[in-house]
Amino acid sequence: MALEIDLSCPVCTELFRDPVLLSCGHSFCRRCINDLWTSSRSRNCSVCRQLSPQPPVSNLSLRNACDSYLREQNTKKDGGRKCQMHREMIDLFCQTDGKAICAKCKRDEHEWHVTLPLQQTVRQHKGKLKEALHSAEKTLLSLQNGTSRNSKIARYIKNYDEIMNRAKYTLPDAEALIDVPKHLGNLKYKVWEKMKDICPYYPVILNPNTAPADVVSVSDDLTSVSSCFRQQDEPNPVPLHRNRVVLGSVGYADGVHTWDIEVGKSRHWTLGVCLGLVKRNVEPLTPVNGFWGLRRDGDSYRYLTTGMSRLNVKRNPEIVRVKIEYYHEDNDGVFFMIFRKQKCWRKVRFSDARSDSYLAEFSRVPLENELFPFVIPEDQSVPLRVVPAKVILKVEQKLSFMDTHKVLILICSVFVVVIAMIMSWKIQH
Repeated sequence: MALEIDLSCPVCTELFRDPVLLSCGHSFCRRCINDLWTSSRSRNCSVCRQLSPQPPVSNLSLRNACDSYLREQNTKKDGGRKCQMHREMIDLFCQTDGKAICAKCKRDEHEWHVTLPLQQTVRQHKGKLKEALHSAEKTLLSLQNGTSRNSKIARYIKNYDEIMNRAKYTLPDAEALIDVPKHLGNLKYKVWEKMKDICPYYPVILNPNTAPADVVSVSDDLTSVSSCFRQQDEPNPVPLHRNRVVLGSVGYADGVHTWDIEVGKSRHWTLGVCLGLVKRNVEPLTPVNGFWGLRRDGDSYRYLTTGMSRLNVKRNPEIVRVKIEYYHEDNDGVFFMIFRKQKCWRKVRFSDARSDSYLAEFSRVPLENELFPFVIPEDQSVPLRVVPAKVILKVEQKLSFMDTHKVLILICSVFVVVIAMIMSWKIQH
């Protein structure tokens, strides 16, 4: 269809017949351009309106292209489009529904509708299009030559320059000015305040490049992941492998960090933190190999340790909170939380986010490398999702001098009163 448009005359919208080339570079049917120039009494191109002082010359290359296109269309054995429902040629047009149909469509769905042959409908539409274009061309010529009968259009064109010049040098009235403090004051803050509820903040963004696409499926917003394997409700049906681990995009080297993972009703999942630079061919996933995590397998909860120690979990959590924090261990074994790297350890704590109940923790996690969040989805029907964090908005109010030093002023006032009373008593005695 695109090639047919390129090989069509812009005046008659049909394939070029004896095409000629104007000096501006546009082509027309010889008869079409002659009729157009005869009716308009000017030798302008109907496309770019450029004057063509020289007679048009035959466009042999375009004529050959049109002939080749016609031969190609005539030699096609299966020309035209086929109905997607009945796989038959579309050769009718339903005027009632305004769509092209085949013979079977006519019998089945359009039996009582008004239909015409498709070629006849095309010719009718092309005729209407030619009439509309011809009318538009006459209007354009009259506007360019200043002979338009529409007095309103002529008056608007005449006054256009005056209006534009007057608008440049006219100041707005004082009453027309907007209330700048009301509408523009703190505009950025107001926009952010509205957007923070629409665009939630996720403390962990997953990295889809850390696991093959045929093993896990990561969502478009990089906040949830599901397994591509069908998990059965039995102990360890699919063993843990490092190539199924999906890491967070950012690792944590210092500070206290907390995020929540929604596991929902899934009965098979693994999550925690790991060293991002560990070799992927090292098994198993234990602290010795750089993994500190918690695993659910059916009704059983276990540490990611060499012996896979079992946990006593009374209530199945639907949202698991992971927290990285720091502590200092003294000689007596008492733990004190501090925020320094020197002589410190890290601790990874797991809890039920809804009830804030303790699940498990790993102590003596080394400080040398960044810790990356990781998840391993093992249930195809239930994805693991990162829960968006709540953004707390706090506006600091500036206090006046009196409010800031209220206590000091009160003390000074009392002191002055006491001194005055003492001096008065001495004078009296």
